[in-house]
Amino acid sequence: MKKILSILALILLLLPVKSKSAEFDPNFIISDDELQNSESMNLTDIQTFLEVKNSYLTNYKTENWEGITKKASSIIYEAAKENEINPKYLLVKLQKEQSLVLNEEPSQKQLDWATGYGISDDNTTTDDEVQKYKGFGVQVDRAAGIMRWYYDNYKKISWIKREGQIYIIDGEVVIPRSNATGFLYTYTPHIHGNKNFWIIWNDWFKQIYPDGSLLKSIDSADVYLIQNGEKRKFKNMISLVSRYDPKMIIEVSPEKLNQYTESAEISLPNYSIVKQGTKYYLLDYDYKREFLNYEVVKNLGYNPDEIIEVDSEDLEDYLDGTIITLENKAPFGELVRIKETKSLYYLDENTYYPIYDEQIAKINFPHLQIHEVNINRLYNLNEGDGIRLKNGTIFGIVESNKIYVVENGKKRHIANEDVFNTMNYNWNNIVWINKTAGMLYEDGEAIYI
Repeated sequence: MKKILSILALILLLLPVKSKSAEFDPNFIISDDELQNSESMNLTDIQTFLEVKNSYLTNYKTENWEGITKKASSIIYEAAKENEINPKYLLVKLQKEQSLVLNEEPSQKQLDWATGYGISDDNTTTDDEVQKYKGFGVQVDRAAGIMRWYYDNYKKISWIKREGQIYIIDGEVVIPRSNATGFLYTYTPHIHGNKNFWIIWNDWFKQIYPDGSLLKSIDSADVYLIQNGEKRKFKNMISLVSRYDPKMIIEVSPEKLNQYTESAEISLPNYSIVKQGTKYYLLDYDYKREFLNYEVVKNLGYNPDEIIEVDSEDLEDYLDGTIITLENKAPFGELVRIKETKSLYYLDENTYYPIYDEQIAKINFPHLQIHEVNINRLYNLNEGDGIRLKNGTIFGIVESNKIYVVENGKKRHIANEDVFNTMNYNWNNIVWINKTAGMLYEDGEAIYI
């Protein structure tokens, strides 16, 4: 225990503030590259996205624009491919217009007018002239098709809004900085409606890097942890290396880093002992675990010189963990291998957790050594779930060619090699685990660019 803290104390090096979260700019909603990226999601990605969102559309089948019955995901995919429009655009459009992605029990009217195509301030869904646009399949196809038509015709048809022109929308001056932005105002001629589109787009697709990622801007030495969709700066090197391997740091552009709202700084080393008032705590990642009394601190072998005095403000972002008593002989937990079966487990208080691949132990518990014990060491303990790799870990499953990143216990497929390279992931950082360990993960949303 003392050795761990002493090593950490030796590497205390200060890293060389806050940035604003993105704000809606009515002049720029999305880029032309984004709107036209029909390769951003394949059919499986779209289906998985709907499943993760628990969408009604997950199993919804209906006629496409040609009258052929297909699943909603296929209708979205085919409309995007045929018209060279981003399927993400169609997903956001379905949510903005009729809440169809997140609504678990939509009405037939919502499905029939899924993207609002053909409906304007001057007509309603009951008008005779708009009945030809009725139906989920037709609506999705027309929503993609009109955007392609705008691109094909905006230079010769003046009423199509475009980049660099001045428009008065809802009483405000708007000068689109992309043709995509102009086309969105052509489709929905209101600022509020397009702001809603932008909010959904950013919520679903702008946080490219999952929780657990370590990001560093190319123009700064500051390193951030992405957590709960926000960025947390490490105040110094010891607060970083006591939690993560620095080789996992990803360099990104300032623009990508600035997309994240900044939250509480990480300033104290992990696994350090701190004193606040008369109380003593062990810091265990996001938790502060109170020692029952100072006698427990002494009996567990902690050196008084290693205790850090802090204020209440230093601990306000930590959650309360379990209290440490004299019965907690190993407050960090233990890694044990059973002599009789060679099985590996993590022991924490009264529970043992299976570890199905030793790589998981190396990644999650680098501070712990494996000790061989007899099987009776597990007697009278409760069995917990299998241990998964921690957030932000890039991994593959043996005999599979797919690469994933872990986020909140789920595996998020990195869509392809281009996505991997564009995100500046390092191929040397891929952790390979066996099939048994891989079966622990449910599918999360795939990562696309």
